[in-house]
Amino acid sequence: MQQLRDFLLGLLQASDWPARWVCGNWTSFHGWLYIFSSLAIWAAYFAIPIILLSVLRKRADVPFRGIFWLFILFIFACGATHLVDASMFWYPAYRFSAMVLFATAVISWLTVSALVKILPEALTFKSPAQLEETIHQRTFELEESNKHLKKVNTDLDSFVYAASHDLKSPLNNIEALSTMIEEDIKLGYAPDVEAIERIKVSVHKLKSTILRLSDVARIQKDPYDDIEPTLFSELLEEVVSENQELLLSAHVEIKTHFEEEKITYSRMGLKSILYNLLTNAVKYSSPQRRPLIEIHTKKSGLQTALIVKDNGLGIDMEKNKEKIFTIFKRFHDHVEGSGIGLYTIKNIVESKGGTILVESSLDVGSQFTVLLNA
Repeated sequence: MQQLRDFLLGLLQASDWPARWVCGNWTSFHGWLYIFSSLAIWAAYFAIPIILLSVLRKRADVPFRGIFWLFILFIFACGATHLVDASMFWYPAYRFSAMVLFATAVISWLTVSALVKILPEALTFKSPAQLEETIHQRTFELEESNKHLKKVNTDLDSFVYAASHDLKSPLNNIEALSTMIEEDIKLGYAPDVEAIERIKVSVHKLKSTILRLSDVARIQKDPYDDIEPTLFSELLEEVVSENQELLLSAHVEIKTHFEEEKITYSRMGLKSILYNLLTNAVKYSSPQRRPLIEIHTKKSGLQTALIVKDNGLGIDMEKNKEKIFTIFKRFHDHVEGSGIGLYTIKNIVESKGGTILVESSLDVGSQFTVLLNA
């Protein structure tokens, strides 16, 4: 304890040692080289903390601010050792030099300890290349989202136009027929039964239009997340059973060949695909021949191909190739329909990363190839 007390009381005394110039055999070149080098290091070590302080002052979002402050103190202390070392050539305060070295050692190990603590978190930071990749990915996702929004807006515009057109006609009919019935009642006549039936037909059309609106909203939200192993044969049997009246009335012949018998996919989504392709093939069958629908599955690379072929009326591909999957687009007006079947299929398939292809010829038939991501 006495030595520590004497050390602290004589901290700035230099009388116990000779100046470095007279301690040893220094030449002018050697001595001044040592001094200038130490002072240059000191100046650099003092400049670095000033720059770091400027960064901290200008950027409030700098991570690990505590580490920054420890580095500032560490570099400053290292510089101080070189400044004191250079002063020894004239003022040999070795006690003070030892104290500066001790303080530098303490600060150094505090910095090391803090670095070890933050190392796991620091290693989670992304590299510039990773950040650039993330930016590219986010940009791509944003572009895809914008494309989807544009498509949704276009589809909604089409819906508004179609809905207003489809609603206007039955509403006008209901209004006119209601007025006619009202006048009959005022005159003491019984309401015209035919007029009442026509009102019922118009109401049915209105309900159908409103249901199409809910279908479009449901499709846009993509609710089909019930992914499970599904047998094509079982699902087809379900669809056929639920639409037996339609199929029997049209005397439809269905041929199947399932090379791929099972797929892990959204059951409701796949059922909707089969339903729309099957009912479309029946609705647009040719009156010149018995409807034949061939359903085939096979492996296509990493995907499963569902192929549905019919011998119906077909589509003029040269004229309608770009419009086939457009919402509310119909190619034969003699059959009642909503025009959202193929639109529905395309949305389901593409939302799961798949593709739908079509080949068709007028009065020959159509073939739809649905590539499903299993």
